[in-house]
Amino acid sequence: MNDDKKVEELIGAEGKSNNYNNYKRQEGQNNKWKEQDKKRQEAYKKIDDMSFKIVKDGNVFAEYLKVLSNFEKYSVANCMLILEKAPNATQIKAKKDWSDKGYEVTEGAEPIVILEPNKTKYKTYYNPIEEYDISQTNAPTSSKKRYTEKEILQALFTICKAEKEVVDILPNGNKGVEYIESENKLYMCRGLKTQDLLKATIQEIVKMKMEDREQTEMNAFQSYCVSYMLCRKYGIDVTSFNFSELPKEITNNDKSWDIRKILENIQNDYKTVNDEMTEYFVEKKNEKENKKQESR
Repeated sequence: MNDDKKVEELIGAEGKSNNYNNYKRQEGQNNKWKEQDKKRQEAYKKIDDMSFKIVKDGNVFAEYLKVLSNFEKYSVANCMLILEKAPNATQIKAKKDWSDKGYEVTEGAEPIVILEPNKTKYKTYYNPIEEYDISQTNAPTSSKKRYTEKEILQALFTICKAEKEVVDILPNGNKGVEYIESENKLYMCRGLKTQDLLKATIQEIVKMKMEDREQTEMNAFQSYCVSYMLCRKYGIDVTSFNFSELPKEITNNDKSWDIRKILENIQNDYKTVNDEMTEYFVEKKNEKENKKQESR
């Protein structure tokens, strides 16, 4: 074999090898994209299904609000995916994130698939990612900070911009808590059980925060939902809340997107009040730490 043929054979072989490797690489990328797209479409289907399931069953709706209060920074759609797969989840992370913290995911644990937004210049894409709840790992269950009833009431007083007045009987003749908009005053009765006082105060303050809205059944329901979520978050008894009858505006809605918009409104209202509560507790914590530093 002359040198020209040898060169041609060698270069030809290399070219064939590279073409084959490029093909396999491209094939692998296509398969990965197809798998991702399959998971994405499955997630979209679950979100649509859960949108209708939530508003057709009051118990499921209450479970959804529980998930939303646990995962306040997650989107409405992702909270639906968490509810569908793991309604009792409290803290979820990717397997690598758990591993980076020194914990391992339990063998055989099924992931919770949520959608992670990926924004480009022209469009936002949603990539399916797998996460696991803390209960699916060997990490110790983290206990949330619990505030005393007195601390919660002090926080509520701070975020309430109305004048407060303690009375024996409310202006309407009942016992409880009542906000009078025309007076910008919050009336609170003496002798109430502390849990009842906290729950009623939360409900009235939530109404106060939304007093500029039209008095509709839907707006009243949104306030009720926010009150329920705040009570759950701060360990206040929620057994008296009843979601057996949901507003027709959502139960009769045949568009999952519209249902999610209503749920987003509830989430945003919750964040408005909860962020103020959180800010108060952060300030108090910083004050305590500063005092400790000064006393050293």
